[in-house]
Amino acid sequence: MEIFVKTVFVFLLGIASQLTFAQVTTDADKTADFGKYKTYAWLKEDIRVGNNPIYNSQLINRNIRENVEMELAKRDMTLAPDSAKPDLLVSFHTYTEKKHVSYGGGPAYFAGGFHRGWGYCPYGYGNWPYAWNGGFRSYNYTEGTLIIDVVDARTKQLVWRGSAAGVVDNPRGLEREIAQGVHKIMKHYPVPVDKVIEKSLTTKNH
Repeated sequence: MEIFVKTVFVFLLGIASQLTFAQVTTDADKTADFGKYKTYAWLKEDIRVGNNPIYNSQLINRNIRENVEMELAKRDMTLAPDSAKPDLLVSFHTYTEKKHVSYGGGPAYFAGGFHRGWGYCPYGYGNWPYAWNGGFRSYNYTEGTLIIDVVDARTKQLVWRGSAAGVVDNPRGLEREIAQGVHKIMKHYPVPVDKVIEKSLTTKNH
């Protein structure tokens, strides 16, 4: 019994240690001059999360949009007025998919790590959805993906894409976690925040 409890603890500890990181990927047009982009407009979001009201929510969409706007503002970019032509067109896409993992033997970890989708994941482990029986374990979870696309408004070509993917089983703390997920994606945007601050300070000193 003691060995069983220790094994469960090690298994949960390993999972918890990996839940704090979203799997983030980005891609950029190497020929684009991101420093020249100063204004943007929104394209309609693409939401593919089924009929689950937890994820198919205008509040979630607004939260994502507001956090992206805050990240762009840090990079000295503003939302273009309706009457003006923007430099960029920005959109986001959300997807969810039910998945199941089964494994046997000792404590096992998911290939590539167990990541937090959109930058968030379950906080509590009550009613943890795995089976422990004769060394066999299984886990049912929902994988979520958030993609942010940035398009050059003049050429209509995609110039940057960032995404975060992982587990989205529990919406508790969703607002704060979405902010963290968007921040993790935008941290890789080709215009770093520190460069904008440095440029601003240089301008003021002159």
